[in-house]
Amino acid sequence: MERKPFFQGLAKKTIALALAVILWAFTNFELDVERDIGVPLHLSGLPETLIIVNNPPDSIALSLRGPRNLLSSFVHSNKSIPVDLQKTEQGVLKIDLKRVASQVVPRGIDIVAAKPAKLSLNIDRLITKKFKVKPVLGEPDSGYKISKEIKIVPESVQVRGPASQLSKLETIETAKIKLEGEKAEFTAPAQLQLPSQYMEVLEGDHVNVTVYIKDIILTKEFRDVVIVPRNFGELEYSTTSDLKATLVFNGPYETINDLTSDDVKVFIDGAEMGESRQKRLRVKVQYPSSGLLKLTSTSPTSVRVKVKPPAPEESPET
Repeated sequence: MERKPFFQGLAKKTIALALAVILWAFTNFELDVERDIGVPLHLSGLPETLIIVNNPPDSIALSLRGPRNLLSSFVHSNKSIPVDLQKTEQGVLKIDLKRVASQVVPRGIDIVAAKPAKLSLNIDRLITKKFKVKPVLGEPDSGYKISKEIKIVPESVQVRGPASQLSKLETIETAKIKLEGEKAEFTAPAQLQLPSQYMEVLEGDHVNVTVYIKDIILTKEFRDVVIVPRNFGELEYSTTSDLKATLVFNGPYETINDLTSDDVKVFIDGAEMGESRQKRLRVKVQYPSSGLLKLTSTSPTSVRVKVKPPAPEESPET
């Protein structure tokens, strides 16, 4: 009678099956398997009157030892390590993370190490305080200045944050406001700059700042500017003083800064003599940008001029 194919080599098949079962058991129930994993840290229950003023880690690194199947199951369980802060008070709170993690890790898995092993939380009171806003300004262009007190809306803001940090502040500053290119009054929004990430402005994160810009008025003096006689024709004349003048101008920086004595024309007008043989003629001044520049002083203001009488005509010989 022939044997059925299933029973052929039955002993070898049995041995192979037994080895496979042993290998599977060894793989899944070995107690010396180690694995490093990161487990999220979940802080909860902190009272609304308190705030954490340092940066706790988002997770901790655990080195675990245990059966492979338990480790794999824990890794894929999406567990987090809870830290209950309901009974926390102001001060420094120290937490043994290895001990807290042991409440989450299943039995049969050992925690070899936890990094960090300790969690230190700085707990402070959370308060609200009112501060004046201080604008931070850049430099205006050359020849321009801030003409009067800056206007800020709102002038003060409410800031919430740790008591220990707010107690050190006197004002809340803005980001720097650029003044380059500004030549008149302007209003611009300015971002508030909080010195700590744990602070927040309750009314918003910016204020409106009005800055009053105007040009600087300068004074410029020219000495020994020649007074030029005009319209005397063939008249012979003399003056009782040197034909030199001192002039003083006021005007905006950009305009007066470019003004030179060559741009200024100073003269007396002989046409004003009329029939007079002696007269004080007003010193006249012509200069560019007369709408912006102001002549504030002229010395002398007039010059005395004497005109020589014409020589008598000779009588013809008879």
